[in-house]
Amino acid sequence: METKIVAIGNSRGVRLPRAAIEQSGLAPGEPLGVTASAGRIVLEQKAEPNRRAGWEARFRRAGAARVRENLWGGVPVDEALDR
Repeated sequence: METKIVAIGNSRGVRLPRAAIEQSGLAPGEPLGVTASAGRIVLEQKAEPNRRAGWEARFRRAGAARVRENLWGGVPVDEALDR
């Protein structure tokens, strides 16, 4: 595969072929690490993963399995407080 460096405002960029993106398995918006040396630029999945990735699913699973403690003392858990 081949591509060219293009001007983007005051910066420079590279358009990556769709096949290269698909083969890499990277998703749009995913952060990438960039390293450069003489005649070479390497893009790779950022080494530090998103620490919050998967939290939502874990919270949902934990909420369904966890018994919630009644922090209101004698007030029933299902009783509305604004009546």
